[in-house]
Amino acid sequence: MDLKLAGRRALVTGSSSGIGEAIARALSQEGAKVVVHGRNQERAEKVAGDIKAAGVAIGELSTDEGAASVHQAACKALGGNIEILINNAGGSSTGNTSKAPVDIKPEDFVSNYNANTLAAVRLALLAVPDMVAAHFGRVINVSSSVAIQPNNVGVDYSAAKAALNNFTVSLSGSLKAVGVTVNTVTPGVIMVDGLVRFGRAKFGDPNMPFDEIARRLAEERVFDLPPVGRLGLPEEVAMVACMLASPALGYVTGSNYRVDGGQVRAVV
Repeated sequence: MDLKLAGRRALVTGSSSGIGEAIARALSQEGAKVVVHGRNQERAEKVAGDIKAAGVAIGELSTDEGAASVHQAACKALGGNIEILINNAGGSSTGNTSKAPVDIKPEDFVSNYNANTLAAVRLALLAVPDMVAAHFGRVINVSSSVAIQPNNVGVDYSAAKAALNNFTVSLSGSLKAVGVTVNTVTPGVIMVDGLVRFGRAKFGDPNMPFDEIARRLAEERVFDLPPVGRLGLPEEVAMVACMLASPALGYVTGSNYRVDGGQVRAVV
């Protein structure tokens, strides 16, 4: 199936590793011009070289100035305005993944809101006006299953991702008949590099394969396996993001696509 992405200009934030890297690779394979973003120049340039990207944009998205610099660098590398914006950068900025709500400070909520919600908001505010003017654009926000089904710990992160989901719906609803769609992709537990390293260190085997790590983590109840019986791969999230980026999916907006193996038990 031709997703009609050849030549389309894309910025994927947080794409020097993990899910973002997989999305950048998939878009590039579909013929899109991709800018790789990250905070580490060496890692970003390695990914960009591997996929023959249009360029890299290095910088923090935690400030208005940083986001503006990334936006400017991306447009310059692409030779035009951003048509596809993948807001993937984020993650727990405080490390409170095992802390109960009563142990999390108000400033932790502020930090995670800035990293996971406002980073996406900043870039959307910069990129969307150009999309509207061109009558084409795709904004895809990468969220988390805890935005829908929060745990009893790490609520500063899950609250920020829930806010991102709400931003998706509100922004999509405000863009009427302009050719711009806004959607969310929500991964479950995905076998990113950090989880692989964690598993290999925990079980003392530096060469342990992905499926064995997943099995052992589930066996020891570090993670419960979802109904499909395994953990997800970054490439599976990337395929959904590519579909949503396609001009062929212009009738899909304001939606949340869960890529979680059935982990979240919800009907929306």
